Amino acid sequence: MTISTLLFFILGIALISYGANVLVTSTQNISEKYNISYFLSSFIFIGLATSSPEIVISILSSLDGKSNIAIGNALGSNIANVALVFALSYLFLMKSDLSVNKKIDKETYGFILFLIIISLLMIPLLADGIFTFTESIVLIAAFIVLIFLYKKLYYSNDSEHKKTISNNHKSGLTIAFVTIIGVTLLLIGTEIFLTNSILIAKYIGVTDYVIGLSITAIGTSIPELASSIESARKKNIDFIIGNILGSNIFNFTIVISAAGLISMAQEPLLMSDLIRDMIMILITLICFYIIIKNYNYISTKILCFSLLVLFVIYQTSLYEINI
Repeated sequence: MTISTLLFFILGIALISYGANVLVTSTQNISEKYNISYFLSSFIFIGLATSSPEIVISILSSLDGKSNIAIGNALGSNIANVALVFALSYLFLMKSDLSVNKKIDKETYGFILFLIIISLLMIPLLADGIFTFTESIVLIAAFIVLIFLYKKLYYSNDSEHKKTISNNHKSGLTIAFVTIIGVTLLLIGTEIFLTNSILIAKYIGVTDYVIGLSITAIGTSIPELASSIESARKKNIDFIIGNILGSNIFNFTIVISAAGLISMAQEPLLMSDLIRDMIMILITLICFYIIIKNYNYISTKILCFSLLVLFVIYQTSLYEINI
């Protein structure tokens, strides 16, 4: 491993972060221009935009025959999104004068429930250590059902989700151009990041799955962190929650499915590793629910710090076990 590898690794992260932020801005402009609800824009547009690095890495690593990186990246990103991104952004939000005591609506309950169900579903789907084409179709179908139910139950008859006035006067061509720039930077940054993160991890001596759970998961969670911190700075708790839920659902359904559709893992995953990671995901989801449901300054702050400590312990254990 050379110094140039480390420099390119950092460059990749910088391009991913900047490209994703450009995408977040452009998708927010789309939301404002076409009168799409703020919750829907944070869930779909920002969630999809900040999950773009995971999607690209899933495709590129699977094409390279390393689908375990893609699976590990999706699971690791979901852990990082709550234990790192949400915990930090919520602590940042609590430093302001804004009361973050927010009543959870039916949508949020529904999305958290979906994440718990899909997390439990991943265990039998990956029980044999390999994610197949058929199993990918199952996850995609689950995503389609979720969108259908959301539209039917929440969106179609709820005026709260519809904005009436558009204050965005940017042309559609300008927004499209900025979006293309963001996607281009994201693709270039992801390719640089993926190549050099693998070199670093191989030098350390860990498996493709651990690479996905750790280095690539943290790196591709940078866009979520950047957008969530920005949302906290603007005192917008809805964008933080929508971003985390949207990103995690895209990771579970689209990112992992892309890996299974392109190629099966060449090296089966260990059931013990999968159970460990699913337990971690469920713990973070429960903490996420408790934090946004029952606001108490002291207990919430302790829980956020606990998530950060748990994340550090989890990441450290990956390398202690696999080196």
